[in-house]
Amino acid sequence: MFATTRFATVLSATLLCLSATQAMAEDRPARLEVAGCEKPEFPVRWQDDGESGTVTIAYLVDTDGKVVQSKVLESSGAVRVDRASVRAGARCKFEPGAKDGQAALAWAKVKYAWVVE
Repeated sequence: MFATTRFATVLSATLLCLSATQAMAEDRPARLEVAGCEKPEFPVRWQDDGESGTVTIAYLVDTDGKVVQSKVLESSGAVRVDRASVRAGARCKFEPGAKDGQAALAWAKVKYAWVVE
């Protein structure tokens, strides 16, 4: 894990489930279980390098709620921040999407805001 300061260098991980895009025709998109997500750390060196921002990631979620694929939809402009967002979401729990009342492969969008407070 990365070191963090004891000061106000905190990741304000704004995990917002946005409307999901279509992976397959679905009745309900996959959804992030916020309680099943650990807040990632914001390394001090990123702050020193001026790297922060908001990233929107799409996660393809299988019928067990596990991430099988991800892609950056909107970059923060900082590669390290984008990659950390992809890794953070891959460790989260998701509620699978549904098609015809059955669990189905589906996309979920998650927005991460990496902000120094």
